[in-house]
Amino acid sequence: MEIIIQQLINAVQLGAVYALIALGYSMVYGIIRLINFAHGDIFMVGAFIGFLLAVKFKLPFVFILLLTMFLTALLGIAIERIAYHKLRNAHRMSLVITALGVGTFLENLVRLAVGPQTRQIPAQLSNNILHLTNGIVVTEDKLLIIGISIMLMIVLWLFVNKTLIGKAMRAVADNIDVVPLMGINVDMIVSVTFAIGSALAAAGGIFFGQSYSIEPYMGIDLGWKAFIAAVVGGIGSIEGAVVGSFILAGIEVFTVAYLSSNLKNGIAFALLIILLVIWPYGIMGKPSLKKV
Repeated sequence: MEIIIQQLINAVQLGAVYALIALGYSMVYGIIRLINFAHGDIFMVGAFIGFLLAVKFKLPFVFILLLTMFLTALLGIAIERIAYHKLRNAHRMSLVITALGVGTFLENLVRLAVGPQTRQIPAQLSNNILHLTNGIVVTEDKLLIIGISIMLMIVLWLFVNKTLIGKAMRAVADNIDVVPLMGINVDMIVSVTFAIGSALAAAGGIFFGQSYSIEPYMGIDLGWKAFIAAVVGGIGSIEGAVVGSFILAGIEVFTVAYLSSNLKNGIAFALLIILLVIWPYGIMGKPSLKKV
């Protein structure tokens, strides 16, 4: 039981990082029906911005987190305005190809700027070991990462459901063609969506870099996993993205703990395919209706 609880804590930490990335996929798709395949690389850029702020400027963790989220939000807005804006009504394949191109550009830009070596963000959080009941141990930084991640998810939920901008985002997601008649600035809402999704991904990048190594191509693997988590939970649903992320992380962590790390991706994706067979639209997704 102690081992199971220990692995559950590890799964929650990893799931929190996946969720911060998956939320960006889900929000952008919900608003403009775009699968932003460059989102994993935005997560990677956020991690390296945090790394540079920690190494070069030696800022406190709070400033690193806030400044990285702000700068990455600006990057997300710039990508939407430069790469996606004029293609919004184009064929879906044009947007997919553009997104893949943006991701490749970001990967090679970071590789050119900092090199291909793996790095780790210097520890900014206390890593004191806390001894819980029944021999369960956890470090303070792990609890802080989980706590801050959950807090960011709650703030996002409140923003989307309790503010005027959030109401406008839900209106655009419901019918992007009609909302301009109601005085809603669609371009502004789309930019806000990209900014929020990018900022959350940046937070996930910093949290990931505190516990694991970072490198210019890490956004490919983690981005795909977060995208799959969003699809399993029901892409377009904030709650679904979170649920799918924790399910994926739990499968991965327990596969490594009780079977083999070599089977981690195979078993995780096989079980996720089974879940999609049971829930074709995702666990918390809704079928899309086409009006004729």
